[in-house]
Amino acid sequence: MDTKQKNFYSKMWYFALPITVQLLITSGLNMVDSLMVGGLGVEAIASVGIANKYSQFLIFILQGFASGATIFCAQYWGRKDLTGVRRTLMLVMKFVTIFALLFSLFTIFYTKGVLSIFTKDEVVIREASTYLRIISLSYLFTGWSMIFNVTLKTMNIIHKPTIFSIITLLLNTLFNWILIYGPFGLPSYGIAGAAVATLLARLVQTLLLLYLLYENRLIGKAAPEVKPEVNFPARYFKLTLPSIFNHFTWTMGDLTLFWIYTQVGTRATAAVSLVDPLVFIFISAYTGLSDASSVMIGQALGKGSFVKAKDYARRFLRLTLQLSAVTSILIVLFTPVLLSLYNITTEVEDLAKELLIVFAILSVFKHYNYINNVGILRVGGDTTFVMWLDTLFVWAYSIPLAFFLQRSGVAFPILYFAATSHDILRAIIGHRRTASGKWVRSLVSDAQIGDLEEEA
Repeated sequence: MDTKQKNFYSKMWYFALPITVQLLITSGLNMVDSLMVGGLGVEAIASVGIANKYSQFLIFILQGFASGATIFCAQYWGRKDLTGVRRTLMLVMKFVTIFALLFSLFTIFYTKGVLSIFTKDEVVIREASTYLRIISLSYLFTGWSMIFNVTLKTMNIIHKPTIFSIITLLLNTLFNWILIYGPFGLPSYGIAGAAVATLLARLVQTLLLLYLLYENRLIGKAAPEVKPEVNFPARYFKLTLPSIFNHFTWTMGDLTLFWIYTQVGTRATAAVSLVDPLVFIFISAYTGLSDASSVMIGQALGKGSFVKAKDYARRFLRLTLQLSAVTSILIVLFTPVLLSLYNITTEVEDLAKELLIVFAILSVFKHYNYINNVGILRVGGDTTFVMWLDTLFVWAYSIPLAFFLQRSGVAFPILYFAATSHDILRAIIGHRRTASGKWVRSLVSDAQIGDLEEEA
């Protein structure tokens, strides 16, 4: 292995491993709820699954705001411009706060109306309403912690947030055990206890990250003064609005597909609700690679090191293809073990196994898209292309096909495969865009392609 490869892998693992751990813990918060209410029955699992699926709508929109923060913070930090990083943080926090609070209020006042879209089962609606109203109080903390984490990782501050995430998961598990089942004679609150546990864990995580922002001079008296820059909000939203719209259309598409799944019946709803957090465990490694790619390529672009940025892109894509084969095998091997943790019927378990095998088949394309579209194209500011790529294939291909197949009464695993096969087409077109080099540009300096070239 030559020096270039050693430098690349050293940087890549420095970012990717802690970020992957954080993402696993994030998925763990939802998975812990699903696991620990599993003893309450299939209706409880379906209730938590529907409530979490709805909450993902907010999370995906917040990720749109966060993607803009990643682009600017990474490129500013590439120039060691702390003032630019802080300016980005303050702007994004303002809009995340407004959006999260409005979404919480809407959820509280229209809970049953929202849930009735996904299911007509009165037991599920009643259970999910209790869970969702409490979870909605955590949306602001979820948004803040997401933006704080994004800002810190672009400054190469990764390990402490990872430790804080571990603390959050442990607290959530402990609170779940106490509040759901009431050990030692304590009162038990069932599904409501799971929601309160998650709320408390999110609050603790947010406070810990706030301390880290203070420690690194991003807030507080020691933070650099940020003078108003008239054009900055316009620059931010010019790049970020396509990503926000992208996340909106993607999330609405995901929710629409989930609605189509729920029309098959409670058994299919429970199976998908089990599969979603399990799938997230396997894709966390690739989302971690995508975030590492965003930071490393973004910092290179901010410095005008375009040769290095393109070399990083090639290396990340090659590594993704190599790891995907391993991941597919692991999914098949560990599916029975993971599903055995749940208290579910044989029919639901068998269906969930089939869905996970479908995911294993398509995973190489899904992983490639994570790295290519988010970790490479977006960080270069190619947000409009990615928006159209994602939106058109979900809404013009997957949803009509899934709706037709559901009405036709085909086997649910076939429907699930067809609905997620858009990853294949997106990977092919996205690869061609990356190879064209049109995404390679600095957004925080006047450097253009060919300027300040640096050996990778």
